[in-house]
Amino acid sequence: MGDQVPHTHPPPGPRRRRVVPRRADPGAAGFLNRGGRARIRMARIPDRREAGIERILLALARSGYWFGVRAVFPIRLGLFAIGVAAVLASACGRSLGEDVRFPADAGVIDVTKSPYFAHADGKTDDTEAIQQALLDHPNANRIIYLPNGVYRVSAPLRWPGGTNDESRQRATILQGQSRVGTVIRLMDYAPGFGPGGRGRAMLWMGTDPADRTRNAIRNLTVEIGIGNPSASGIALMANHQGGIRDVTVASRKKGDGMVGIDLSHAETIGPCLVKNVRVEGFEFGIRAENAVNSCTFEGIELAGQGTAGIRNSGQTLNIRGLRSTNAVPAIQNPDPSGSVTLVDAVLQAMPARRSFSAIVNRGFLFARGIAVPGHTNAIESRVESSINVPGPSVAEFHSHERMALFMAPPSSLSLPVEETPSVPWDPLDQWAGPQSNGGVPDDLLDDGVAIQQAIDSGATTVYLPNGSWRVNNTIEIRGAVRRIVGCEARIINGPLRSQPVFRVADGDSSVVVIERLDIESGKGPLVQNESGRTLVLSSCHNAGFVLGGKGSLFLEDVSGAAPVSIKGQKVWARQWNIECEGPKISNEGGMLWILGFKTEKAGTLITTTASGRTELLGALAVSSGSFKSSPMFVIRDAAASLVAGEVAFQSNPYSAVVRETRDGVTKTLERGTGIELGLAIRSGGSCLALYSGYDGTNSVPPPKPHRRIDDKIPVRP
Repeated sequence: MGDQVPHTHPPPGPRRRRVVPRRADPGAAGFLNRGGRARIRMARIPDRREAGIERILLALARSGYWFGVRAVFPIRLGLFAIGVAAVLASACGRSLGEDVRFPADAGVIDVTKSPYFAHADGKTDDTEAIQQALLDHPNANRIIYLPNGVYRVSAPLRWPGGTNDESRQRATILQGQSRVGTVIRLMDYAPGFGPGGRGRAMLWMGTDPADRTRNAIRNLTVEIGIGNPSASGIALMANHQGGIRDVTVASRKKGDGMVGIDLSHAETIGPCLVKNVRVEGFEFGIRAENAVNSCTFEGIELAGQGTAGIRNSGQTLNIRGLRSTNAVPAIQNPDPSGSVTLVDAVLQAMPARRSFSAIVNRGFLFARGIAVPGHTNAIESRVESSINVPGPSVAEFHSHERMALFMAPPSSLSLPVEETPSVPWDPLDQWAGPQSNGGVPDDLLDDGVAIQQAIDSGATTVYLPNGSWRVNNTIEIRGAVRRIVGCEARIINGPLRSQPVFRVADGDSSVVVIERLDIESGKGPLVQNESGRTLVLSSCHNAGFVLGGKGSLFLEDVSGAAPVSIKGQKVWARQWNIECEGPKISNEGGMLWILGFKTEKAGTLITTTASGRTELLGALAVSSGSFKSSPMFVIRDAAASLVAGEVAFQSNPYSAVVRETRDGVTKTLERGTGIELGLAIRSGGSCLALYSGYDGTNSVPPPKPHRRIDDKIPVRP
């Protein structure tokens, strides 16, 4: 338990390594000797003042060695260093070049216009103007738009109420024109944010129950003014689909501010996606609690926190591309029920060579591709036994027993990861909408013909103004169109039944993006891709799809209520939520990579067959619904590695966790037998710190049963 994974390694070289000229810095690395004992080879890491974190990434990328403790998996440090750099560089490029504008008839609420007239001059108090714009549009899928400027506020901005619990604080999107240009700034020494306060958030997105669908904050900066020590930046609340995208949260004075992004103020936060976000200052950059639901993070930067970059006390957090620059631990996971999946991260200690660990763990932890420059200790894990994993890097680590039913490598599948493609946010003269061709939102008449005419107009972006659009016949995406943007509009697709709303055909752009849509029925598919073009679905609620061509699929912050079938395609998903009875995902001969997956109700989560490959990095199954007669996962003559957890508050967990078949032999990891093998239990459900279900050159036998010395702690005989 708490092991890194074994493999053969290059023969050890000399303990010391000559210092090479500065322009050829190789970074830092090490390896294990043939006897399995840790030996470390170090090369000079560039000084932060000379080059900063980018030079550290480059140095790691150039390294030709591997490092591990007790055992190691041979991932070249360059692979994950380049991966982190790619995530952050992609986020930075979008932030610096963004200029998010909408047509005048898109149904967007501009707070600087009538009747609100926010000044955005950094001097006038704009609290009342922005708050009124929020209150006037409850549960309406509305974009509350803030053009570039500095919006001075003196009190929290709160998401609007509704007529009942299900309609309160939901379907509200606060949107800036740009991350750099749109700033919401809490005034210095604001009333209620002083010393001794219980903590209040500048932006409060709602509270329980878990019906806060489609809440989001996008493309802006939140600043805590001086003299506000009990202020927090954002109290995040979003369920099913929503989150925070391209945002900076900053405390202007060291020591001011409690939490940058707070996920601890309510019990049912998530699932949601937080992507391309930077948090500067505060006691905690991100703080989370409670067992439901789950949150997915990608491209996160944390700097200058007072106690910890991330503190998780019970949530399921799935993180990729984290960069922490701190004189405190990057991650604290102190609760036994807390679950953290972390891949491709650089956790920089400032100042260098501090004695604290980069990660402190008491719960469930899967970590892969972690660089910890400046730390002597990478991971301090206290789960059943105490384990310290020294730096400067960690190839792969899991806090609990690896599960397997057949011979399998003791490591994750490590599928290749591609970044989600982006297309330019086009100038408004390249946009077209259905209203120019007779389409009218909310009139319950068919708008399909008008939308098709907009697509065929030669525009590169087609937009659906806010409101409901009825589609009776499938619309073909062709020609010059590369983006369909919904302006948070709703599509009524009931008349289509099982037919898709959109069909992607060949066209001018190799990538098609469909984003920011709410599908009313959720039963019929939103889109069918029969082409070789890459399809991106982003921020879509109740969005199913059908894959018929060879084009790849990228999902970001997508929810659905119907099963999905993958047949030979490549799919990369970041935060995917499927809630339906019965099977959820079938991967038949495809490649499926998921960062953050959440489900409810009975039925197999993922079935992988026909030589398909599935890598699941962080999942939460909320075991509601009927009796679980099917396994949680099925692998049949295919390859899969799984990091997943379950909560079963109704005492109705999956009795069969994994069923795997190889060469006609079928074995099942049952809950009862699994506990004897070391299967962990979390909040009444099973938890897979890692299941390896594939064959490889470094395969080892599955774990043997433990001898149980009491009801809680299994140990080896």
